[in-house]
Amino acid sequence: MIITLLAIFLIGYGIIEYQLHLRYLRRIPIRVHVNGTRGKSSVTRLISAGLRSGNLRAVAKTTGTSPCMIYEDGKDRLIHRLGKANIKEQMPVIRKLSDRNPDAMVIECMALQPILQKITEHKLVQSTVGVITNVRPDHLDVMGPTVKDVAIAFSGTIPKKSILFTSETDNELLQILKKKARSLGSEVKPVAAAWVTSEEMSGFSYFEWKDNVSLALTVCQYLGVERDIALQGMYSMTPDPGALKIYRIEFFNKIIEFANGFAANDPESTILLSKNLGIGTKDRQFSIFIVNCRADKIQRSEQLAELIAHKLNGNRYVLTGTFTRAVYDEAIRLGIDEELMVDLGGKKVEDIFEAVVELAQPRTIVVGIGNMVGLGDEIVNYFSARGLNEFGV
Repeated sequence: MIITLLAIFLIGYGIIEYQLHLRYLRRIPIRVHVNGTRGKSSVTRLISAGLRSGNLRAVAKTTGTSPCMIYEDGKDRLIHRLGKANIKEQMPVIRKLSDRNPDAMVIECMALQPILQKITEHKLVQSTVGVITNVRPDHLDVMGPTVKDVAIAFSGTIPKKSILFTSETDNELLQILKKKARSLGSEVKPVAAAWVTSEEMSGFSYFEWKDNVSLALTVCQYLGVERDIALQGMYSMTPDPGALKIYRIEFFNKIIEFANGFAANDPESTILLSKNLGIGTKDRQFSIFIVNCRADKIQRSEQLAELIAHKLNGNRYVLTGTFTRAVYDEAIRLGIDEELMVDLGGKKVEDIFEAVVELAQPRTIVVGIGNMVGLGDEIVNYFSARGLNEFGV
């Protein structure tokens, strides 16, 4: 009897809680839900900054390197979690953001499981504008096994009877998104990186991707903010902690550029990052990749080994973190010269810095890739504390 009464109470409480949640949602007329493999946090920040610049009371919530709420003043409020990330977090966040009486809310999707992505959109966010940054072969253990499956999973966050903006360019993946959108009475609008000029990109004080800026600008324009006005807000915003910055370090008569590329942790993004940094070109001929590994990311470790062996044009590879031996052995099996790799698995960040300085030539670029979580964050802090940001921040 007691168990039955308790069950009835919990069900009733859940119904009341959800009805209250819907009331909070209705207080926010514009709701932008941002999903995708790479760039979600950056695009969330860019859109909200652009909307604020257009005199909209825009709030936001990111789930990236440091999950936080961003109020209408553009300031970050860190979210302190007691346990692991859970999509239920979106409910109290939306309640707090709705209390700010915003005109718009931009919220980053925090779900990985396909069913949870669908629930997040259609039950918790109910967006008026959808965004999918791109579709890459990442988290295949959850959304895979193929990149097409990732596209299907992301399509769960396409809003009903609305519009979806995306920077994805692969036609096959776009067709998956468009098919799902049609079934919901929605429309997909592809956005090209080329819509943003190099002159417009020069206004950023850190390295930002053209795809992200073009996507954010298009959303802002759709919501009524002029392009130039939105750009000014984006230039002055606080970037995500995982944003790529390049630091110049002068040590023992060596000039070392350190680039934090840990956030680009899928193969395609890492390769594109390497190209954009000009690795192997005249200005950046000698390069060292710090490859941070994690024991709980076995599939990613396999991808890192393939990158090292075949797809990156590095001169040296320094393996850090945990599970490094598996990456080392797999890269050798794939054909790399073992003399190009240094296994520093389990070593402290101070030892890693000393090893990199010793390996460096008079002018060297060092790029952190792999995983930001854990030692990656420590590496960024240690290297950046010893250099000046190339972009003057």
